[in-house]
Amino acid sequence: MTGERTLRILELTAVRELLAERTSFTPGRELALGVAPATDVGDAERLQDETQAARDLVRATPSAGLRGARDIRDALQRARLGGMLDPEQLVAVTATVRAAEALFAHVRSYPPLATRTRFARPPLEVAQAIEHAISPEAEVLDRASVALASARAELRSAQARLQQRVDALLRSPALAKLLQEPIVTQRGGRYVVPVKAESASLVKGIVHDRSASGATVFIEPLDILDANNRIREAELAERTEVERVLDELSRRVERAADDEEAMLRALAELDLILARAQLAEVWDCTRPALNASGTIDLIRARHPLLVEQVGDAIVPIDVRLGADVTALVITGPNTGGKTVTLRTIGLLTLMAACGLQVPAQRGSALPVVRRVFADIGDEQSIQQSLSTFSSHLRNVVATLDEAERGDLALLDEIGAGTDPDEGAALAMAVLETLLERGVLVAATTHYPELKAFALNTPGVMNASVEFDPVTLRPTYRVHLGLPGASNAFAIASRLGLSASILERAQTHLSELHRSLERTLREAERARTDLAQQLESARITTADAQRALDDARREADRIAEEARAQLRRARAEADDVLLQARRAIRQAEEARDRSSRRDLVEDARAALAEAEAAREALSSQGAPPPAPPGLLPTIGSAVFVEGFSDPGTLMAVDEKGMAEVAAGALRLRVSASELRLAPASDRPPGAQTEAPQRRGRAPGPSEGLRPERGRNEVPLQLDLRGARAEEALAVLDRYLNDAAVAGYEHVRIVHGKGTGALRAAVREALGQHPLVREVATAGRSEGGDGATIVTL
Repeated sequence: MTGERTLRILELTAVRELLAERTSFTPGRELALGVAPATDVGDAERLQDETQAARDLVRATPSAGLRGARDIRDALQRARLGGMLDPEQLVAVTATVRAAEALFAHVRSYPPLATRTRFARPPLEVAQAIEHAISPEAEVLDRASVALASARAELRSAQARLQQRVDALLRSPALAKLLQEPIVTQRGGRYVVPVKAESASLVKGIVHDRSASGATVFIEPLDILDANNRIREAELAERTEVERVLDELSRRVERAADDEEAMLRALAELDLILARAQLAEVWDCTRPALNASGTIDLIRARHPLLVEQVGDAIVPIDVRLGADVTALVITGPNTGGKTVTLRTIGLLTLMAACGLQVPAQRGSALPVVRRVFADIGDEQSIQQSLSTFSSHLRNVVATLDEAERGDLALLDEIGAGTDPDEGAALAMAVLETLLERGVLVAATTHYPELKAFALNTPGVMNASVEFDPVTLRPTYRVHLGLPGASNAFAIASRLGLSASILERAQTHLSELHRSLERTLREAERARTDLAQQLESARITTADAQRALDDARREADRIAEEARAQLRRARAEADDVLLQARRAIRQAEEARDRSSRRDLVEDARAALAEAEAAREALSSQGAPPPAPPGLLPTIGSAVFVEGFSDPGTLMAVDEKGMAEVAAGALRLRVSASELRLAPASDRPPGAQTEAPQRRGRAPGPSEGLRPERGRNEVPLQLDLRGARAEEALAVLDRYLNDAAVAGYEHVRIVHGKGTGALRAAVREALGQHPLVREVATAGRSEGGDGATIVTL
């Protein structure tokens, strides 16, 4: 476990103080001051879960907190020992229970926080009993008990009786002239009157007090002595009952002491967690990715105490350590930020293990280490005969004695304070030893030998703090991969050292040193130029990304508007379609009603014609017989016995029954009653020379032209011999005409042939909006060569 000395050096103790300032009551503050880093990744992750959950809670419910909670540990201890709690202590217990009740309800939706309250149950029945008996102002109420209400009523009655006697006494002329003032006051809890000293012997009563001047004597007259005694008795009765009530409430607190202590512990833990969340908000912290592999990856990290002091003016740093690189050698000028870098690495590592979020950019990673060792600062002491070198070396020795794999060592100015050659040699030996043990190391130095050591040793990396050669001031930025120049001459010049001395100092430098410093300065200048170019490229990229994001947002907006317009258009189209369907349905219903009405009228007219024809036949005789040898065929014009006008033969079934269309009528008669009509009497659309037409395919014009006569639509359409495209166009027109004519059934003749025309016709019929049903004609109606259509 990391020692308190290291926690102090790395300033975790200062962070504890800042954390404690954000707690709400003493138990939480004590926990904050005792915060210690976890050494297990699982424990540290649990603490981080709690801090993040608390941040989420505070953002969602700003009022969440320990409002009203108080430190009631002394009251609980007194109750456990059988003591009686005063009203203020009891009110404090109630306020704490209610604060716990409210906070526990808030954290119930946040599992990491709810876990802390799992075994804590606020004793609400105790709080209710106290609230019933004691007011928030710590006054025992009359309703606390029947006896107390009775005692106080008796006290008020006694006080009223006393007041009446005193008023009567003050109105007495004999006594009034003996009083300093006509008033009543109290001395020792007894009611007295102020009597002039020279008249004291004239007033019978008990002397209770004398004024400082001696001019007034406070006497309890014998006339009110009995009333005063009554009041004293009532007061004692009231006090006894109040003490009984307080003792009873204290025993309730005593019986629930275990629950109250568990509740208090849970409140203290939640108080600490909420303080961690508040500190994270103030410092703009993020949750680090914790690991047990010893990986440090800090992105734009800031030292939290510098954040507290200077806010946004602080320069963030980037540091990577771990994996292939387990040691970092940081070089550069004095006051350049090397020591702050070490402190930042160490403090943020400790904070993360304590469950505190760190002031660094999201994506930063920190290890959970077993121990942290730190040798930072100069601890020389005259009393202990310690020089700078001795104090540093003592800390290094302690680190080497205890550091193991999984530990972190931070060494400031390693090997400094003695001969440079020997100091550099000791520093390299120490680093080699720690590397062999697998200890993470970050060290600062000015020794060029250590810079070369870092360049040539696997697992060791150079780092430098930036120095501006123009302003001769450090920029406090950390760069990995390159060693830094000490820039001692530049800093001495800025501090006022004469140029002649600096020139003389230059002559004392070795050529190797001058060459190395020159190379480092050139490398730093090149790195600065590259960094500027990278920053320019980054800005350009950011501008391009913003433009791209704006373009995408605009495209999304336009697309959303288009989708909205499309939705509106579809809604309007659906509305139009609905209205159209409604209009069509109404029109169809009207048409059906009209069609039925027309059919009835046609049937009545046909019936009248039939009756007239029967009468004519009766007087004129039967129609002329068909020429011999000519038999009617499907589509032929025929006469039906009893009718004077010819009709068209539509079908003949197997039983010898024929179906004949005669105007608007459909007749079903025996085939033996039919006679072939002469050509001059054939109705429009009927076949001419019916027997000779069977087996002959008409030409395109002949077959596709529906035969009409007297502006009527035929009951069948012959498409045989036509091309499919032409036939389908004629079929569509025919179906429209047939529908307007009010036909229910029509017959389409397409022939058998190869079946191509038949397939095209039937496919078109199946999709046509005027067609209800399609069926193959019967054997007597043409079989596969014809199709019966129901409109």
